[in-house]
Amino acid sequence: MEQQFSKHGNPTAKSGFNYCRTCYGHLAGFIGVALTEAMERQQYLEKSESGYLVTKNGWAWLSQFDISESDFKKSRRPLTRQCIDGTERRPHLAGQLGDELLEKMLIRGWFEKIENSRELKVTPEGRQNLHEHLGINA
Repeated sequence: MEQQFSKHGNPTAKSGFNYCRTCYGHLAGFIGVALTEAMERQQYLEKSESGYLVTKNGWAWLSQFDISESDFKKSRRPLTRQCIDGTERRPHLAGQLGDELLEKMLIRGWFEKIENSRELKVTPEGRQNLHEHLGINA
């Protein structure tokens, strides 16, 4: 199994539970943190206390997944939250938006669920799209 290292020097496998998994209904592990940090670098998200603000450019980017700000107007549940990742020790995107984004990525075939596990497999299509859309080398 190929190894790489997180920002904190922790070895991270290119597959497996710590690499890519769900956390409740959103994306977690190395890939979940990388996705969130890439969205911040692209200025789609900005950290705000315990959550994230979605920028105008962020909503435009999310529209490719058929996600719009109006989809979330009627819910009391937080749109975003910073969820500290159990293995990476850095936040990944949680809340309604995190759940919806993962669902859309699953539908598009970027990830596949592993039966009887929270682990997700990054598909070849997912690797290509994560790189093209966010600069993530998955």
